[in-house]
Amino acid sequence: MLVVVGSRNKSKVVGVERAYKFFSLDVEVVGVEVPSQVPPQPLGMETIFKGSLNRALKSLEVVGSADHGVGVEAGLFRVGDRWFDVHVAVIADRYGHITYGLSPAFEVPYVFVDEILRGSAGELEVVVDKYFKTKDIGEYGGFIKILSNGKVLREDLTFNAVVMALIPRLNSELYNLRNH
Repeated sequence: MLVVVGSRNKSKVVGVERAYKFFSLDVEVVGVEVPSQVPPQPLGMETIFKGSLNRALKSLEVVGSADHGVGVEAGLFRVGDRWFDVHVAVIADRYGHITYGLSPAFEVPYVFVDEILRGSAGELEVVVDKYFKTKDIGEYGGFIKILSNGKVLREDLTFNAVVMALIPRLNSELYNLRNH
């Protein structure tokens, strides 16, 4: 099975591959650069879902022979006065079936969110890199790696989101997915 990921981000590609292999699926996973058509730092669940769906659908267009297109979008959403980071995965296929999954979410310190809301930074990675003097942290474990002392990586969040998006495909009769 050829699975194309709508990103070349190493954390995303590795997480997607791990998720498929977790269920012993025989896959070849490739990453392609596609536009999410949402802001660099998606805010709100609707925007995060839209970005991941756009990535999944566009990746299928780019690689015509792919069986699945996978889009993974990380973003921030608010509950009350707290902000959380979550990864949303979308799997699209040639039959028009679209399945969704979410990662665990973690709270982001407000000092980081504030820079994004004020417009002084375009995305969380920029704020984190500046604060911790890292470079491209989103490619190398993500903010969660720093916050968890290296115990949880961004690829783990991607893995969990894609595992959840695969659940309907593993139970196609329950989800009324035909020819999946």
